[in-house]
Amino acid sequence: MKRRFKRINSKGFTLIEVIAVVAILGILAGITILSITGIIEKSRRDVCNVNVLQLERVYEAYLELKDVEHSHVIFAQYLQDYGEDICPEHGDLSYVDGEVHCSLHSREDGSDTNRSEEEGVPFL
Repeated sequence: MKRRFKRINSKGFTLIEVIAVVAILGILAGITILSITGIIEKSRRDVCNVNVLQLERVYEAYLELKDVEHSHVIFAQYLQDYGEDICPEHGDLSYVDGEVHCSLHSREDGSDTNRSEEEGVPFL
């Protein structure tokens, strides 16, 4: 006497398989989002530092061409005329001891500026 076993037609995924795939995708998405936000912040900081360095050079040339001494009023007027969108996050700019500083992305030491120039960060 032969026994006949009923085969269950399994045409889909089990609940465990679906949960495992969703969990793996969630972990990958979390890692990706964290790395992308870090890259975006680093690029904003690099763009700001390069733009600040360029502004510093152009402002010093402006002072030389106009044959005037630096003052906060002259720098504020210069920023109003020519300094649009220097910092992508709209930080406040100041000119102290011959250097332009951003309130959000200040260059603590000279390493950021040299590194940014070598990597070729685009000017915005």
